[in-house]
Amino acid sequence: MTEAKNNLIRLPDEQTVAGMPARAANGAALRWTPGPDELRLPSSEPEDEHVSQNTRHAVAVEDGFGGLRLHWHGRLDVFVGADQFVYWDRAYDPKKNPDNPPLSPDVCVAFNVANRHRSSYVVWEEGKPPDFVLEVASPSSRKRDEKEKRDAYQKMGVPEYFLYDPEGKLKPALSGFELCAGKYRQLPEETFAEGVTGVRSKVLGLCLCMRRPGPSPLDVSLGWYDPAKGEFLPTRYELAEGKREADTRADASETKAAEAAARAAESATKVAELEALIEKMRRG
Repeated sequence: MTEAKNNLIRLPDEQTVAGMPARAANGAALRWTPGPDELRLPSSEPEDEHVSQNTRHAVAVEDGFGGLRLHWHGRLDVFVGADQFVYWDRAYDPKKNPDNPPLSPDVCVAFNVANRHRSSYVVWEEGKPPDFVLEVASPSSRKRDEKEKRDAYQKMGVPEYFLYDPEGKLKPALSGFELCAGKYRQLPEETFAEGVTGVRSKVLGLCLCMRRPGPSPLDVSLGWYDPAKGEFLPTRYELAEGKREADTRADASETKAAEAAARAAESATKVAELEALIEKMRRG
């Protein structure tokens, strides 16, 4: 590693890093380098403890994470994470003090922290817990998500906790909770555009909704609705499809233009041939 890169990595938080602002909108210093505990603490579970998930779970996580990631693209003071450890008790030790172990929320959002890659989110180094957490329930995690994890996020001080069950075993399948006086209070379900129902996140200023993009009753996806604009945030698939359609239209336009140019050239050739013939007859 070059000396210049070493100097860049060692820059203190109060300086500007590679042209990026040193402070968030609220004036808090942004940590652009990982702290010692973030580097030290494990960032993944042991291989034998990993739990496989199904496609419904994976798609729901992708819908939740991808929409928020796109929404705050370019914001240097908003971190959107997915499926990574959140360490929140400095005294935690898996052998000596196993209480309050790290959690790995499917999606989390933290405002006024640096938008950078993290191996783990360490609350005491970041200075705050995430502002929003979404857990997507699976058959193996449903009971833990509904009670144990909710209580842990409440104890951690996460302002909002949302829970979604893509298989609909939980009732309701989508629920949200806000922290009031240290306790979670359930947020009401609301109805939005075209009869779509969902739950409003006061922290995000968005509403998380269940959508049915296909004919199958099992084909349900998560969508982020922006009540200020009265529309859903586009997914990366919708953006990709829009680009594909635009490219197809552009290709079609280019083809038509090329065909028109060829016809014009052919007509010009015929006119030139006719004029030459007329001139030959006139002289003949």
